[in-house]
Amino acid sequence: MKKLFLLSIFLILLTSLAYGRPVVVLMTDFGLNNEAVGLCHGAILAINSEIEVVDLCHNVKAFDIEQAGLFLKGTECFPEGTVFVNVIDPGVGTDRNSIAIKTKKELYYIAPNNGLLTYVIKDQGIEEAYELDKKKINPKWEKGTFDGRDLFSPAGAILATSNGNLDSIGRPIKTEDVVLFEIKVATVYEEEGKIIGIYNKTDEPYGNVWTNITSEDLLKISVKTDDTIHITAENIDMEIPFVTAFGDVQKGEALAYINSEGTLAFAINQGNFADTYGLKEGMEITVKKGQGDG
Repeated sequence: MKKLFLLSIFLILLTSLAYGRPVVVLMTDFGLNNEAVGLCHGAILAINSEIEVVDLCHNVKAFDIEQAGLFLKGTECFPEGTVFVNVIDPGVGTDRNSIAIKTKKELYYIAPNNGLLTYVIKDQGIEEAYELDKKKINPKWEKGTFDGRDLFSPAGAILATSNGNLDSIGRPIKTEDVVLFEIKVATVYEEEGKIIGIYNKTDEPYGNVWTNITSEDLLKISVKTDDTIHITAENIDMEIPFVTAFGDVQKGEALAYINSEGTLAFAINQGNFADTYGLKEGMEITVKKGQGDG
């Protein structure tokens, strides 16, 4: 068994030579105050020391699958063939299954099958799905509490080294078997000229408040750049300018803008909007066109 495993790794390494240096991107909720992330790096490099390991984020809120999913939204900027290893895994040690998918953008994502890949699949589509075969990936694998090191990282290394050969780490499953959570969308009330959305992400370390209100939603209530926006939330009832960039207002002034994900966001130029107004992720936010804009 060991000889067969070593032979398969050798063949995978030969394959990788023809395709250049493979890339594995890591995202976890481990934080950086312990050795966990470093050990995941080690598990990857032990299989192929030529892999380029990129750290996407390790400060995902503990167990927060939806936040992790949001962090993956912009990852299609990576080159084709990149493998993303995502370890936000409240069910570690249970019988939950783990998966790898290939998207229509030719990117690969490995994760627990817990909904973490919802936004990736929405934005990129899904071409193939596989369930991870633990013993194929790591013959020494045993049930425990560190699948980030013992399962997901080796799976990412093998997949990247094999140039995306999903058969090297598992067996095919129906794409419909990939767990998705319901994406919260903003509600547009066109006749009333308002939108009710959610504060769903903080742009750290700046404290910018990102919402699920899209630029298309704003057009439905006739809000455009250089208008003002009336925002109402738990601790806010105010009008602020809707501009393109932070420097369009004076230092210390609040602004609304469309962020890099195409959704409405709020900031203070060189300040912290979330802290200043006491906002917390998950809060409901209502926006209207400012009264001075007709």
